[in-house]
Formats: sequence, structure tokens, C-alpha cells
Amino acid sequence: MTRIVVLVCFVVALAAAVLVAADRAHSLEPNDTTSPVGHVSLPATVRSPSVDLKVTVADPESGVVELRLSNDDATWSTWVGYPSPSPDGIIHLDWRLTPGPGLKTVTVEARDGAGLVSSFRVDTVLLPAASG
Repeated sequence: MTRIVVLVCFVVALAAAVLVAADRAHSLEPNDTTSPVGHVSLPATVRSPSVDLKVTVADPESGVVELRLSNDDATWSTWVGYPSPSPDGIIHLDWRLTPGPGLKTVTVEARDGAGLVSSFRVDTVLLPAASG
């Protein structure tokens, strides 16, 4: 009978310790209220609809988790995990602009670990295909 009482007391104490540890860990989580900051760039003019976007995004509070892209702010790529930057800290994303020459806008959205989203836009001009 003594072993059962000791075992029950141990289980209750262990459960209480787990609850206290979980509550303490939750209270130590940062209260992230700042969305990611960054920049996206393209050359001012491009000759091909296939482009290499250069993205720098950071979120010191909860980290950048995902990115997605759009040519029209209505149709979006799926959210993808935050890719590893190159040694210079830049993320290179392959993207295809809408067809046809003219002004093009690309929007990159970044979501941090707290679910906050920031948008970054870049404009470029897609030159007409060379004739001849």
C-alpha cells in the first residue's frame, strides 16, 4: 500500500512540475508585434520574363518562416519555407513575370513565426523581344 501512495504522489508531483515548466516556457516566449523588414530588388529593365529576385528579409523577434510571390497581388504562389540566404545574406528567387513588354510589379510577402506578414514590392520594365 505504501508503494502505491508513493507512486501516486510521484505522478502528481511530476504532472505539477510539467505544468509549471510549460507555463514558464510560455511566459518566456517573445511577444512579437513587429512584422518582418526587408527589401526586394530587380534591375530597372529586364529582357526576359524569367528573373532572379534578390530578397533580404529579417525578423529578429520570431524569425522569418515563409515567403510567397505575386505579379498582381491577387494570385499568389504557395507559401514556401524561408530559403537559406547565399553567403552575402541575399536570397535569390527564380520568378516569371507576366508575359508581354511593359512595366511589371512583383510583390514578395514574408511571414514571421508570430504570423505577422509584410509586403515588399519591386518594379521593372520588361523590354520587348529583340527583332531580327
